[in-house]
Amino acid sequence: MVTCTLDLSRVTPMNRQQIEQLAYVAGGFESRILLEHNNREINGKSMLGLLSLGVTGSDPVIMTVQGEDEEEAAREIKKLLDSGVKPPQNAADAEQLMQRVAKRYREILGENLTGVYLHGSLAAGCFQWDRSDVDFLTVVQEPLTAEKKIALAETLYSLRDAAPPSGFEMSVLRAADCRNPKYPMHFDLHVSKRYQQDYERDARGFCERMHGEDPDLTAHVLALHAYGMALCGPSISRVFGKVRREDALSAIRYDAADAADHFQAHPCYYVLNLCRALAYLREGLVLSKRDGGEWALQNLDSQHQRVIQAALNAYANGRDMVYDAGLAENFCCDALEELQA
Repeated sequence: MVTCTLDLSRVTPMNRQQIEQLAYVAGGFESRILLEHNNREINGKSMLGLLSLGVTGSDPVIMTVQGEDEEEAAREIKKLLDSGVKPPQNAADAEQLMQRVAKRYREILGENLTGVYLHGSLAAGCFQWDRSDVDFLTVVQEPLTAEKKIALAETLYSLRDAAPPSGFEMSVLRAADCRNPKYPMHFDLHVSKRYQQDYERDARGFCERMHGEDPDLTAHVLALHAYGMALCGPSISRVFGKVRREDALSAIRYDAADAADHFQAHPCYYVLNLCRALAYLREGLVLSKRDGGEWALQNLDSQHQRVIQAALNAYANGRDMVYDAGLAENFCCDALEELQA
């Protein structure tokens, strides 16, 4: 049993939208959830009960959660209440944000900008605000000055409060390289949440150093052709050449190679990533992680289905993946062996 004291003075009285959201989140857990206020017990999964909570003022509210998933339930509900029970943000919010970014990039780069191209989960239709980052490529005609790079990076880092928790992942490519994509591809600038502290310590030095070759870019171009979106500029097919199969496989194998070492930290990511890698290897399919998992359920050995389904469940509900370590290890070994053959 988990018990904690809440201060809901900033939240109550809750409006209908807040009550619906709180009841929806609470209803997703198996545990019993009770709120106690002024000697009254209220079912945290009941809209009528939450409506009766009324104004709490500065009076403490005791939350008691009991059940198999009690710790996660208590943590998520407290997080929701602390946030003011705001409606969850979604893909539409991320798309609106990217329209702002594309507009600002047009202003910064002017005629040197070829276009801004969205790939990843937001383009594939499986974006999750709390877990996904926003992946896009910016294509230019000529190399950028340090001042232009700083302006591009600053645009993204200044939006960190409005962006998804995982932030943006953006690379600047030259149009000439995009017409004949190879493995690995050259980039002129890369910006992501991973490097935010480096940027804040020395923006100019960061932007001057951040260039080179990135093995992942070849796979990003492959994804663009399959399900990408042009936010501004010419169509994807006019800007990006087709990726050769041997280059695509090199990029996919590179991305999958560290699964064995880092699986425990991100099991859901690696299971689904290996699934879509096998889909390309066997059938030439370019799939999102979610679609890769669905493909794998139908096409991989039945002994791996429990692990794959566990990853799909975790991906769908945004929770940690619950899995059998032995089955997961067998899946990784079989998938990596096939990919490297």
